[in-house]
Amino acid sequence: MKKLYIPGIVFLITMIPSVNIFAQDSELYISLNFQKAYKNKTRSMSGLPGSNYWQNQANYQIDVDFDPKSRLLKGKAKITYFNNSPDTLREMYINLFPNIFKKGQIRDEVVEYSDETDGLTIENISINKAVVDTAKENEKIIYGPTNLKVILDSVIPPKTQAPINIKWHYIINKGSHSRTGGVDSTTFFIAYFFPHIAVYDDIDGWDDFHFKGDAEFYNDFGDFDVNITVPGNFVVWGTGILQNPDEVLQKKYLKRFQSALTTEKIVHIVDSTEALLKNVTTHNTQNIWKFKAKNVSDFAFATSDHYLWDATSLVVDTTSGKRVFIDVAYNKDAQDFYKVTDIARSSIEYMSFVFPAVPFPFPQITVFNGLSEMEYPMMVNNWTVYNEELEDYPNKENYSIALTAHEIFHSYFPFYMGINESKYAWMDEGWASFVDYAITNKLISDSTATRWGTANYLLYDNVYKEIIGSELDLPMLSMSKMTKRPTYSINSYAKPAMFYMVLENVLGKNEFKRTVQEYMRVWNGKHPMPYDFFFILNKVSGQNLNWLFKPWFFDMGYPDLSIKNVVQQSGAYTIEIEKVGHYPVPVHLKLTYEDESTEILQRKVSVWKSGSSTCSVTCPDSKKIKRIELGNVTIPDANLINNIYLFSF
Repeated sequence: MKKLYIPGIVFLITMIPSVNIFAQDSELYISLNFQKAYKNKTRSMSGLPGSNYWQNQANYQIDVDFDPKSRLLKGKAKITYFNNSPDTLREMYINLFPNIFKKGQIRDEVVEYSDETDGLTIENISINKAVVDTAKENEKIIYGPTNLKVILDSVIPPKTQAPINIKWHYIINKGSHSRTGGVDSTTFFIAYFFPHIAVYDDIDGWDDFHFKGDAEFYNDFGDFDVNITVPGNFVVWGTGILQNPDEVLQKKYLKRFQSALTTEKIVHIVDSTEALLKNVTTHNTQNIWKFKAKNVSDFAFATSDHYLWDATSLVVDTTSGKRVFIDVAYNKDAQDFYKVTDIARSSIEYMSFVFPAVPFPFPQITVFNGLSEMEYPMMVNNWTVYNEELEDYPNKENYSIALTAHEIFHSYFPFYMGINESKYAWMDEGWASFVDYAITNKLISDSTATRWGTANYLLYDNVYKEIIGSELDLPMLSMSKMTKRPTYSINSYAKPAMFYMVLENVLGKNEFKRTVQEYMRVWNGKHPMPYDFFFILNKVSGQNLNWLFKPWFFDMGYPDLSIKNVVQQSGAYTIEIEKVGHYPVPVHLKLTYEDESTEILQRKVSVWKSGSSTCSVTCPDSKKIKRIELGNVTIPDANLINNIYLFSF
């Protein structure tokens, strides 16, 4: 009898804490891996890091030799890995992202046959002083599509550090530019070029993500000390602070570079005439460009022998006087880039003082004229809007503003906040979209402002209108790496940006900003997950916002409001609005009167908080209403047919 009862008793005892822990947020589904984190107190239901929170770190000393002619990149790295976890690490995952160009690879993007390579070759590697034989796959090394799993001969105990040494080489892709590769014959943007230790975290353990092109990245923070060797006439731009400008730049250009560090005027370090002379650097066969960056999650660099170079700087914190160096490198034919320095400075000023009103977190940012739309710590790889693929865009200048602002804002998400982009792209791309709408609307002055400054651009001019409410319209909490376009694009960019607009409507502008600032303060330099975001918003706002989170992130559904009925009695019009769809959104009514005058009536999203499917809006009937329109360009709606009510007289 005793043997029968004891397991039952044990089961009840172990289950009681689970009930208590999750009772307050029982309306939100919490998966088992997250429940484990809360039980282990690495995270808390308050949205704050738990008392046992930890994260690992890797510091990199990298030497790179790049030959633009052969496109051969050779590198060696000394890595210090800090195991801050409570676990003994018996294996390690190392990301080898250049292998996306390896022959036979499964990809989300097209790679031309001529750009397929043999991938990244590891010449030698040692982990915790134990040499790893990587000559061929064996029982201790397993090559995945874009990573390497190593069974460790020398384990890494908790709270210890381990030295890692790696030497490698590979051929940079000439075309098929996917975030990295050749821009022209002597210009290259080079990212994901080094073996990168994967994240080991409290949610999933080792991140064994296989990069296929769409879903992005998840990295630990660390310090980088990188030396880049290139032919003598090539300029290099990279993550971090250039340590030796006096060794690599001719005196004339050095003087301009140094002046840009302290002025808000735009300095043309290299103009269009000088770029053609290819006489910017010191006269050596090769130059070594040295960069250092602290507490960043990645490193990228770019190089060219003929690019123009503009720069300026900006004070982003009036209290401390902190100044950010902003530079732009571009081809002379990229017409939009002649204005990008000013756009970048205006964008950083907006971010530092308006929203999120957090001083720009890094000492410098470079916007490079490449062939992509991609962000890296202190580096942006942007194509020109005069690229042939963008010939039909209605307003190239507006797109250039939006693109520049979007990519620079990623300095906050995911580089100030260590977002797991591969699982939850909405946690950074949605914020970048939200802010680029605002900045675009602020900086443009023509009639397209209402179009380009709102979510309407992505909602109606992109693919969301084609999939809204369909099987492809999945909950936003669906993991990014498990979805394909167009679902991936919509769930990463348009829908979360719209949600943040909805959230701002619920909280009000000031409280919304304050709440976001606190979320950023608490999770700066750490790895926030979706529940951390949800719970800290509840904590800081003093509201239970789960009624909003659940439909927008967890449930199948779509936004759709309709005008159900209009009644005129007792000296007033009563307009009944029905929430046909599942997502709560604001009520915005435009009344057009018989004399053609108009009036706007609004109700906040909170009218749906109680769970009711209808709400009423009243107004005096002192003037006859001719037409009622429900919604506007900032409010998504799956069915616009039921948004118009016409009166017949």
